[in-house]
Amino acid sequence: MNDKDLFEQLRSGPFSRDGFDENLRRKINDNLANPRRGAKRPSFLRISAIGASFLLIAVVVVALWAWDGWATMGKTEELAIPTSRASESGAVADEDDEANRVPHSAVVIGLRKDESSARSSYRTVVVASEGDRLQTVGSGEGIWMPYEQDFWQIAAEDDTLGKGDQELFAYLKGVKKKADLQKQGDSRLRRTEKLLYAGDHYVVTLQTTNVDEKGNSVGRSEVLVNLLPTLASTNRAANLNALAAENVSLNEALGVDLPAGTVDRWAVVRENNAWMAKQAIRANGTFDVEQVRQWPTIDVPLESTNVVKDKPLALDWEEVKRLEPDAVDAFTSQDGDVALIVSNDQIQLVPYRLPESERNPVTIDLDRNESIVMVQWAIQEKYVENWKKWFTEWFADSSR
Repeated sequence: MNDKDLFEQLRSGPFSRDGFDENLRRKINDNLANPRRGAKRPSFLRISAIGASFLLIAVVVVALWAWDGWATMGKTEELAIPTSRASESGAVADEDDEANRVPHSAVVIGLRKDESSARSSYRTVVVASEGDRLQTVGSGEGIWMPYEQDFWQIAAEDDTLGKGDQELFAYLKGVKKKADLQKQGDSRLRRTEKLLYAGDHYVVTLQTTNVDEKGNSVGRSEVLVNLLPTLASTNRAANLNALAAENVSLNEALGVDLPAGTVDRWAVVRENNAWMAKQAIRANGTFDVEQVRQWPTIDVPLESTNVVKDKPLALDWEEVKRLEPDAVDAFTSQDGDVALIVSNDQIQLVPYRLPESERNPVTIDLDRNESIVMVQWAIQEKYVENWKKWFTEWFADSSR
């Protein structure tokens, strides 16, 4: 075909060969009915995606296994925590946390009643959370003090000579051994003891010796600080002067060097809503509890130590007075869910962070000349439940 013929065809209309034929139309329709979803990925990319999926599953499984392992280990460690750590919180207290506003603590309160200048009686009252409120578990004779894995009962025992003297003995779980008391009574020694303080590890005793082992009149008082087992009946029977022999200095109890040097004789006294260290004044003859309160205060904090487990009071005094206008002293649990407010004739335990209509405080009446020598808290649920169980049994046994 020459140029002239081609030109003639163009003038006459479309090409003689039909470019948009039936075959092309069918292919277009087929593609419209079954569109392509995209080009296939290379095989190595498909394998990588499968591997990533398996890797993700493996990571999740390992993470769950590790979480369970940590949780199990945490439970195992919790079961091994000694009783002396019952007041340590398992979580950081948050004032806005509902769980911390609801009472969840237990408290063991030790009380000393001075019946005369020489003799005293002691009792322990236990209050614990039950559901969302506080209730009194019970009360029993002596001071029931937690130490390491167990509780010990500190009891005031009359001398076997009937002279009116009184000494302190500690019994593991309250189990007394009469043979030890008899051995103690065989001595001519006559002395009277008062418990001034019972803490996390230590007890403070005002000891007045009237007659020594040889029968000589002495008339000498001293304050002694000891680890609780020093008062064990077996230990005291083996050494009549065990308290003096095993006295613990303030430096040793706190594990620090004090600027004033070693303080061998000291006491723990409640003052300004806190347990304070008092340095003994050397004096001839005898002295009483009120004179101990007047000793110089040692400028060293006792809170959060082996001597005093309590934290400082979580409330300001104005708020305490709003809760109880007649308050003279106050304590708070480590989680701040309960306030123990002391007035002249009673103790109130108040879940003060609840609305007033929901507080349902517990009240303990105080006798004349009765004062607090111990406040021990349990925060963790395991200990709270154990304390309720143990003291329900112990107090039931002691009342028979």
